Amino acid sequence: MAFPENHAPNGLHHSQPNLEDSFLSGIKQRLLSFIFRGIWNEEKDPSLRVQGLNKKFYFHFQDYVDLIIWKVQFLDRHHLLIKFGSVDGGVSRNADHHPAFFAVYNMETTEIVAFYQNSAEDLYLLFEQFSDHFHAASRNSLCMNFISSPSNNIHALEQLRCIKNKATSSSQFVKKMLSSLPFSCQSQSPSPYFDQSLFRFDEKLISATDRHRQSTDHPIKFILRRQPYSLKFKIKPGPEAGSTDGRNKKICSFLFHPFLPLALSIQQTLFLQPSVMNIHFRR
Repeated sequence: MAFPENHAPNGLHHSQPNLEDSFLSGIKQRLLSFIFRGIWNEEKDPSLRVQGLNKKFYFHFQDYVDLIIWKVQFLDRHHLLIKFGSVDGGVSRNADHHPAFFAVYNMETTEIVAFYQNSAEDLYLLFEQFSDHFHAASRNSLCMNFISSPSNNIHALEQLRCIKNKATSSSQFVKKMLSSLPFSCQSQSPSPYFDQSLFRFDEKLISATDRHRQSTDHPIKFILRRQPYSLKFKIKPGPEAGSTDGRNKKICSFLFHPFLPLALSIQQTLFLQPSVMNIHFRR
């Protein structure tokens, strides 16, 4: 274990300590203690236990100390899901290429309940089986029942497993799926038009998740899941006559009313051209 310059192994100070670096925050102390105890309990043999601590804890000690909080969400009234990562990853445009960790923190007992790396298969399985628990939105509202997830909708689960089976690397697939955690508040639309038990649509172009997506000049089709499996309606973002310049890359975002047949689409280009906003409603 490497000690700071202003500390000796026997606890004596060689020089005046830097007050900003002398103490770890309470949550960081809890995190280090949880990691230490987890590695300690892996082995019963004293020599193997020391080897495990040297390799898994002390060798990475400074890396753990340098972790910062990237994002936080409520899991329930007592627990937080905290995403930790490096400072470089926190300011990077593509944080997916940086190592990250997830911790479940109990606010009442001030204890770390669980700790995972962002490639942990265990956390992904929890995410797949209990997706709804990662969303803080209340299920008491009837309109929230239309949000589809792998844990409540067989079509969403089949789609997720199809993507998993096509992935070339299981670890990279898990990282990609977990990169959306922690979820932002109101990050999914409760509109029944996104209920995958009712409609089938291209999730590359539109989905319940609130984020920008690649836009196309072709209408987005919503097809019935049940017989007669027909086209129910279409949504076309952008100008009614289509784009005159197909070279410009376009992105689009959608805002659906929670239960009324009303939606907004905002199409933007990357070359400072005017945005196009359309209002879509049922005639």
